[in-house]
Amino acid sequence: MTRQSARTPVSSVDKAWFEMDSATNLMIINGLMWFDGRVNYDLFTEILENRFIQRYERFRQHIVTGPDGRLYWEMDPHFDLRAHVRRISLPEPRTQEGLQMLISSVINEPLDRRKPLWRFFLVEDVEDGGTVLFGRIHHCIGDGIALIRVLLDMTSESLEDSLRVNLGSATASRSRRRRRNLVGSALRSVQALARSSVDAGKTLVSQAFMTINDPGHPVEVIRSLGVISAASAAILTKLLILPADRKTVFKGELGAIKRVVWSRPLDLARIKAIGRAFDATINDVLVSAVAGALREYMLACGDDPNAGDINAMVPVNLRPLDQATELGNRFALVYLPLPISLPDPVARLKTTKHHMDVLKQSPEPFLVYQILGLIGNLPLDIAKQATMWFSSKASAVLTNVPGPRQRIYFAGLPLRQLMFWVPQSGEISMGISIISYSGEVTLGLMVDEKLVKEPQVIMERFAQQFELLAERAGAISVASQTAIDADGNGAGGVEETRTKTAKV
Repeated sequence: MTRQSARTPVSSVDKAWFEMDSATNLMIINGLMWFDGRVNYDLFTEILENRFIQRYERFRQHIVTGPDGRLYWEMDPHFDLRAHVRRISLPEPRTQEGLQMLISSVINEPLDRRKPLWRFFLVEDVEDGGTVLFGRIHHCIGDGIALIRVLLDMTSESLEDSLRVNLGSATASRSRRRRRNLVGSALRSVQALARSSVDAGKTLVSQAFMTINDPGHPVEVIRSLGVISAASAAILTKLLILPADRKTVFKGELGAIKRVVWSRPLDLARIKAIGRAFDATINDVLVSAVAGALREYMLACGDDPNAGDINAMVPVNLRPLDQATELGNRFALVYLPLPISLPDPVARLKTTKHHMDVLKQSPEPFLVYQILGLIGNLPLDIAKQATMWFSSKASAVLTNVPGPRQRIYFAGLPLRQLMFWVPQSGEISMGISIISYSGEVTLGLMVDEKLVKEPQVIMERFAQQFELLAERAGAISVASQTAIDADGNGAGGVEETRTKTAKV
């Protein structure tokens, strides 16, 4: 096989993400995996070789420009695993703050475009003698769902299997099926939405998947339905007339330095309890707490959150269940208003839920995906202008990626915690990342240091906002139980209590 024939064209959407790199915003997904104890370095590199490099050839490929001017994936003839792995010791102070400083110093470095666009750091001597695996993968290789799936392929469901460099075929097949189910739960929500939509909505979801799966499938299929055509026209009009986000402490001229911070893990059971109290989802609860934290930070900085809400760009997964193992980018971006102008935490939660419900029933994600593909086909200078235009309408990127529900293992050690940071494009200064793992949820921030000088304050306010919601939810629970007791636990009393609770 010749070198030319081994090339694979870069898709238009992946090309768009590849070309969004700028001096102020790198399109790199950064992630951390914490372990209690020291990871054996030789075992780590062997697992990386067998479960990462050999399973996904994309990680041995770099991007080249062909004679026709198009971008292609091509095997790197000089590929060497050692060029992509670095072993370091965390300097003093060996605390969470010290680790945040180390990670922040690395995330500002671009990846070498002459090589495959990824790199891992094995950070030793973190808190209590633990180890952190810090990975950096360019967005053009895949989206958050795809890359989480890839990282999980290096882990195992048992301590014994995690010590095996390369699982046997039968064991590996069962292991891969179980890990696929970990990510599949997130993707099922998309299919559930399709099944519960009205007929026109079902048709849109179905045809959109066809368009995504087959780039040659004409977009005119969507236009063939009058109701869909009207919806698409309305969305385009909305995108065109949506003004740029107002200037705040989060919106302004960017610097060249990014910082990362993350929260202490929150108990998923408590988040679910709050959601039940207000008929809201886990996402609704977390996003409303984030909005409250941003509001409090603005007040502390002398900014005015009451002047109006701001937007976050939210990735919406479009990846079918049977394609959960494939790399590449299969998601769209939509604008989600963050109700920072509302001082009451419950009012913010209800408003957040309303905004989220509207987006769930909208065909907007599918149309935006097509637009991303068009941007990838534009000349570079025009594509960058389009990216700046889209990014001017938001102040943050906010994403939620579901991790494994149960504890998993890597190289003989249990995985204690997961974290990642979503990149920002154009003029956006802040990335807000939420990830769940083994009954806990962690929030991460990547911010522009020039604009957001104290990101840890936002984390502290986030925890406070969560506790405020928990208190209000607890008050509802107590009131409901009191009403049930007063009615003697009768069926009518329970129904009456539900009615009262719905009005809260």
